[in-house]
Amino acid sequence: MLVCGLLSTFAIFEMVDKVNDKLPETERFDHLGWHYFKHLRLNRKYRTLYPDGKLLKRVRMLTVLIFASGFIAALCFGIFTR
Repeated sequence: MLVCGLLSTFAIFEMVDKVNDKLPETERFDHLGWHYFKHLRLNRKYRTLYPDGKLLKRVRMLTVLIFASGFIAALCFGIFTR
């Protein structure tokens, strides 16, 4: 989980850097203070500016892997057993 989380964070920061390069100063994203709607706005801007970009797909895949590995870890620790 930890490795996927770090890789996802690095991919998001790379997306922010790429999008910020093409945005005016007033519309740029800050690297800190993330919330759901800020992620949605970043995803929308990235898709608009980079229609063939692969970072968004990478972030989504890593997010799925985070939850899958968390579920597998919970199974291994017997959290779902009675």
